[in-house]
Amino acid sequence: MTKQKLSIVFIVVFLSLFYLILGIGYSQSYNPGFFPDEFAHMGYVVDVMKNHFPDYNNGLIYSSNKLNYLNHPALYYIIVGELASLLHLQDAFASVGRYVNMVISLIIIVMTCRMLYQSTQSRLATFVGGAFLLVIPMFVLLGSAVSNDQINVLGCTFVIYGLLGLMERHKDDRPLTSYILFICAGGIIASLSKATGSLAIVCLLASVALFNFSSLVKIIKEISLKQWLIIAASIFVVVIYFVCIHLIYGGFYPAPQGTPAAWFFIEHPDAKRLAFSEFLNNFLNGNLVTLTIPYGHVYIFDSETRIFIVKAILIMLGVMAGCVLVNKNAKNNYLFNVTFSFVVAFFIFFVIYFFTIRDMHLKTGYTGAMQARYFFGFLPVCSLVIAKVLSWLNSKVMKGLVSAMIIAGLIASLYPALVKLSELRMWQSTPIIEQPLFNTSYGYLTKGRSFEQTILAESNALKGVELMLATFARQNHGPLTLELIDHSGNIVTTKVIMMEKLADNTYAWFDFNRINIIKNQKYTLRLTCNECTTDNAVTWWAIKKEFELPIFLFTKFGPGAGDRYPEGEARVDGVKVGGAYSFRLYF
Repeated sequence: MTKQKLSIVFIVVFLSLFYLILGIGYSQSYNPGFFPDEFAHMGYVVDVMKNHFPDYNNGLIYSSNKLNYLNHPALYYIIVGELASLLHLQDAFASVGRYVNMVISLIIIVMTCRMLYQSTQSRLATFVGGAFLLVIPMFVLLGSAVSNDQINVLGCTFVIYGLLGLMERHKDDRPLTSYILFICAGGIIASLSKATGSLAIVCLLASVALFNFSSLVKIIKEISLKQWLIIAASIFVVVIYFVCIHLIYGGFYPAPQGTPAAWFFIEHPDAKRLAFSEFLNNFLNGNLVTLTIPYGHVYIFDSETRIFIVKAILIMLGVMAGCVLVNKNAKNNYLFNVTFSFVVAFFIFFVIYFFTIRDMHLKTGYTGAMQARYFFGFLPVCSLVIAKVLSWLNSKVMKGLVSAMIIAGLIASLYPALVKLSELRMWQSTPIIEQPLFNTSYGYLTKGRSFEQTILAESNALKGVELMLATFARQNHGPLTLELIDHSGNIVTTKVIMMEKLADNTYAWFDFNRINIIKNQKYTLRLTCNECTTDNAVTWWAIKKEFELPIFLFTKFGPGAGDRYPEGEARVDGVKVGGAYSFRLYF
């Protein structure tokens, strides 16, 4: 193996290991259900474990009595469900789903780096372009979740790799069967994973054909019978799947019930329809935000510095994409020819998707689906743009600057993935029970007031608890008292901390020193502050009790409403308010 190839292997191994560190960090820090649509995806996996196929008629959201709302094809759910059954891991199927996506992410990283090196023959461009994937937090997070997003990206990666290899081969070479296989396999994977995957593939193929027509005609004339049979077979697989689905369920993308847009329209029939400019602004802002932060159904700790670095990298990517578009017709246009087609394909996809959800908004008033993960099939194109431009640049200063930005992004990406696992007590406690959601507070915790949360003992000892507190962006002074009370009203233990040490909107640690308790009995956490005034007080973040609209009540339709911590409930000044405070219990 040459020194050049050995260094590429090192780059791939390094990025793969780095991804695993990030992915395992997210996976171990947040329970299944907290990442986007995880419970809905898990519902289809359960269907496969029971009946070998998602139940698009009566399938339920996991841990809910509501019908599933996802209208995605079945490939990912079949893989995870059948694998969990084969390995007898039905009780740990969510972990199987997450680790399947980690393997898929590793394949994406390997294929992207291979594509970059074959196209640029540059080790630096390969490293920087491949590392870009890990700088985008949702690429890593979705690769750590039960979700079909990552397998969709895999399909698009295969197609992009195959198209680039096919179009950039020397004109005297016959097209390799391997490239055609990648295009066909990627098309099948993306089409049978997500509707946006099918759209991305169509946009890629159309754009490459449009801007490379003469080259494509020559390649088509050289395709052998065996290669034509591979192409025909892949199209046949996709057509047969969707024909069967349509015949059985009455649609190409069925779901047991309507999408969230349908619920929104029922709940808010008179919702304001945004003007075009306002909707466009929301669309662009929503996609920018979801490109730069990790998000889900839970607050994920992050760093403003990391977000700033990612935004700077995205600006750099935009400049590089402009460079590709401008230099396409220059003397060295061959370098950017196919990459130019991919960039145009992204813009075509972007426009089609925008007007699709614009139409949905005008019909229902719904303003969701403005998330960058729907475009992630084009992430390998972003990596390719960075690698191509970096290999084209002659300035060592510019190359150094680009590399430094990507390396800074890599280092900063460790924070949201590992910040929870960096706490020593996370490793010293088993189990850890967490209710991390919050959307309200109950005012200042002043003298005479109390915030209480009932909890269920999961063990015979309680190491300590963390409460999500807000300081109102100021430094408060004085003692804050947390009492642990048993079901008879007796105080088991008391812990006092000083408010001077508290930070705003972060967890505060109360060490109970492994106090002995009785497993499966109810206890109460009571937070008080006898020296607090409105000018010197904190509050405890909580999530409100959810209520169903009467039209959805006692039915299997609608978004559903359930207790985020059904083992206990929140009280304010001794009065039950439902819902739950935000906390972690370390047993």
